[in-house]
Amino acid sequence: MTSLPIDPHPFRPLTDEEYSLLARSLPPEKGVRGRPPQDRRRTLDAIFWVACSRGPWKALPRDYGRADTASRALRRWAASGHLDLLLTHVANRTRADALWQALAWRIARAWRRVSRVVRLSQLLLAKRLGVLEALPAHPRFLPDPDLSKAIQSQVVEALKTAWDQPPGVFSGFARLISIAGGRMRYWRLR
Repeated sequence: MTSLPIDPHPFRPLTDEEYSLLARSLPPEKGVRGRPPQDRRRTLDAIFWVACSRGPWKALPRDYGRADTASRALRRWAASGHLDLLLTHVANRTRADALWQALAWRIARAWRRVSRVVRLSQLLLAKRLGVLEALPAHPRFLPDPDLSKAIQSQVVEALKTAWDQPPGVFSGFARLISIAGGRMRYWRLR
């Protein structure tokens, strides 16, 4: 699946319409353990400021609150799957969805910010959605489970007649399996 291209733009605070659209896809504020967020909109602005600026969390201006509060909220939303839901909305948007078009860059960059701590299944979801701006590296460097399954089934068949296989078949399979596993050094260290 390929989504519409996303145009980069500088950070700007959320409008009322954008915030109300995002608030529908985020977890409820009431009924969760711990201290409730004081100002969720300010936390979202902080997340998007860091995501769009590409700077460290400690460079967050004081107007947006504490950096650890925004970072923790981003990680929680990623762990609960709410950030994946936002990324799915971005991938399924059309040119007529003006609000999702306006939010697409910020959501993709925020997802990329948290891509180091998400599960592999979430990373593969972002890859399948085709939101390249959210991926931490080019898709060819990310794992490909479909290729891995295909190669594994061929290896099993080849092992049944191992003595009849030409030289180099199994070393070729090993190279293909390593490619299917992705190149972790390209995307986990960024």
